[in-house]
Amino acid sequence: MNILIVHAHHEPQSFNGAMTREACSALAAAGHHVVVSDLHSMGFNPVSDRRNFTTVKNPAFLKQQAEETYACEHAGFAPDVEAEIAKVLACDAMIFQFPLWWFSMPAILKGWIDRVFASGRLYGGGKWYEKGVCHGKRAMIAMTTGGGPSMYAGRGLNPSLDSILRPIQHGVFWFTGFDVVPPFIAWSAGRASDEQRAAMLVDYRSHLSELFTAPAIRYTSLADCDERFVERVGRFMVAWTWNGPDSPEIEGLIKAERTLLEAWQAQGVLLERYIAADECSGWLLLREQSETTLESRLATLPLRRWLDMKVTRVQ
Repeated sequence: MNILIVHAHHEPQSFNGAMTREACSALAAAGHHVVVSDLHSMGFNPVSDRRNFTTVKNPAFLKQQAEETYACEHAGFAPDVEAEIAKVLACDAMIFQFPLWWFSMPAILKGWIDRVFASGRLYGGGKWYEKGVCHGKRAMIAMTTGGGPSMYAGRGLNPSLDSILRPIQHGVFWFTGFDVVPPFIAWSAGRASDEQRAAMLVDYRSHLSELFTAPAIRYTSLADCDERFVERVGRFMVAWTWNGPDSPEIEGLIKAERTLLEAWQAQGVLLERYIAADECSGWLLLREQSETTLESRLATLPLRRWLDMKVTRVQ
């Protein structure tokens, strides 16, 4: 298989650099062909303007989508853009490697997307989501963070990791047809010891071994929606409060419940969740066909007997 790694970090000796080298080694050892777009070493220009094109449709007003469509019709993309488009079209899987900066990707990677994911080549004309140009390909985020997982659990000051990554995983990958592989997160890599970082690389290699076999994250599809692109499946807000014992025996059930909720999230059933700081209340936003099927699903929660729940249909 052909793998494209889009690497967005300015320091080759960084842990992001180590992750990309580990990925190249692991994927090559598995028989894959790996291409790396190292944006900083390439000197890739992230500014999207007329330099994207060798053709001009309207010299008086720059409308990017119109110029992209015109460039498609007249072989008018600049060589640096055309080369990157060709890499995306040739790959079977794509990995974005970057550090989390300001709850998002670095600017150079966003600029790469702005210039490379061109209308008429990677989307447009009804080619989006499961009908997208990249249907059948896979895409994944490999990322480092400054904070630990508790900071991105959606329970405090920071947004949840799912909400942070959704503009990339849903808005770039899934929008253009990629099946989205669960991300690999190297938590607090900059603060980790050498031993901890070595263990992270071992875990990353294991994660990469399932690049083509791991179940894709389930997002809303065109088939789920009506002619207005409104989803037919219902959405339910489930507010809960804890009414159970405070005992060591509960710990195992809590772990089992977290695992189940993560599975629901990957399946596209659980859209959002929140747990209050005291861990005694919270809410879940779920997709289900009906309140009856929702109740059946909620009954499988390991902690259900100790949760007082109020269900409200929001769509």
